[in-house]
Amino acid sequence: LFFLSGALFQLQGLPGWLTFISRIDPLTYAIDGLRVLLANIGHHDLTLGLDILVLICMSVLFLLIGGYFFDQIQV
Repeated sequence: LFFLSGALFQLQGLPGWLTFISRIDPLTYAIDGLRVLLANIGHHDLTLGLDILVLICMSVLFLLIGGYFFDQIQV
């Protein structure tokens, strides 16, 4: 996840399948949001609001999935 987030190298010019993976990587949006906040430039043509919205949606989704599987544990 870290290597495809754009933290170490630019995401322009990647093959199509790697671009798809980097677009569904939540860390990509966190790194892009930090770049917009700190340097006022981002990798994608995304706004800071969209970065935050994607991070919130992914957090809620992972919390729901984790809660469901935690509820399924039998001791």
